[in-house]
Amino acid sequence: MAAALLSMFSPAVFAQSAAAPAAGQPVVIGVLDVQYVLTNAKAAKGVRAALEKQAAAFQAELAQQENAIRTADQQLQQQRATMTPQDYDAKRGELGQKVEALRQKAASRNKQLQQMDSGAMSQVTQALFQTTAGIAKQRGLTMVLNKAMVVMSISTNDITKEALQQLDARLASVKLPPPQ
Repeated sequence: MAAALLSMFSPAVFAQSAAAPAAGQPVVIGVLDVQYVLTNAKAAKGVRAALEKQAAAFQAELAQQENAIRTADQQLQQQRATMTPQDYDAKRGELGQKVEALRQKAASRNKQLQQMDSGAMSQVTQALFQTTAGIAKQRGLTMVLNKAMVVMSISTNDITKEALQQLDARLASVKLPPPQ
């Protein structure tokens, strides 16, 4: 997920978004620590908190169902001596189906969480992209590179803190998309 978001901030993306320098005009490069911004932005922190809350709710729901299956299994074990082998096998098969359904539900919940994260963080990423484009235009930058891709830069070319401040002002929070 993070890799997909970071790839949106590849040098090529910013090079395309910035105005192309006229012939003979110098290339002015800015550097942005995308990971830092996506970790520390208010909206991103809000997304993580909301996802953790949603994950806890999903986990509580699944744990309750798991406990119900466990209790049913214990009851079945206690009744085993009074049941025919066919009845026991049938009940055991029903429990197996419930376990499989719960496993599928857990996988579905994880997929929902990933989709919610992706949807919310794409809003943060888009706002960061717009913020960065604005800073680049204001500073006369012709290109902005992700700091993770840069071996060395002058600190005056680093727009990370400015981008974080402007992003927080532009997008303080993001609502999670509803689970599907």
